[in-house]
Amino acid sequence: MPPALVSSPDDLVEYNVDGAEAVEKNPKPGYLERHIHSEIYKRFPAVNSVVHSHASDVLPYCVSGVPLKNTIHMAGFLGTNVPVWDASSHYPSDSKHDLLIRDNILGASLAAAFKPATSTGFIYSKVRSALPTQFGGASSEPKMEPDHAVVLLQGHGFTTVAHGIEEAVYQAIYTKEAAKAQTAALTILNAHTGYALEGKVDVESGGKIKSGHAKGEGGALKYLSDRECHDAWESISATLTRPWALWCRQVEVNPLYKNECPTGVD
Repeated sequence: MPPALVSSPDDLVEYNVDGAEAVEKNPKPGYLERHIHSEIYKRFPAVNSVVHSHASDVLPYCVSGVPLKNTIHMAGFLGTNVPVWDASSHYPSDSKHDLLIRDNILGASLAAAFKPATSTGFIYSKVRSALPTQFGGASSEPKMEPDHAVVLLQGHGFTTVAHGIEEAVYQAIYTKEAAKAQTAALTILNAHTGYALEGKVDVESGGKIKSGHAKGEGGALKYLSDRECHDAWESISATLTRPWALWCRQVEVNPLYKNECPTGVD
């Protein structure tokens, strides 16, 4: 069900983490890709919120081979390496090759991509203790922590994980903003950067340039370092209540959304 059509607890369907089966015997139709969520929750008990998105600003980095790398301080959670998971290498023999995470096999494979053996895990998992307790800042066992906050899905979208809803929503929004910033920066850099041909002119050979080569003119795109990503996220993660309050207010005043929950029910 699209978010704007969710207005009361009756619109929600509760699933078991093990198997992603509905708790009720006769549930309403649910989303096919719930295995994304169930397998991540199963693998990382410390994770309490998962957001899956098909944001158009992020999709180019899911298909082009150009890595999504952090250029802005608001997206320190991205670290210096955002993995790209490809379903084509993990389809069960009897599964549709439609890029959808329609079973626990694909879901488990995607979940594993959040904790490969890389140094980037320092950035995301180590900063969890800096979060206020309402955002899941309590310490947990290292094995329960993912090494990456975001994983891209080849030709599909991205998934982000967090200890709480506020943090997960922030990461989803600023993954999109980081992608927009990087795309704009790459576009400007490509338009600005020129090339000059350098070399010696061989007069006897009719003015041909000898040992010529193209020299680029212009700067290079500056990405955040490991330390900058870590420290930026440590600072930003302590202020998540600010954007969260704004986003809640935007939903409250938007007539597209309705809240029919009883008073006092979150």
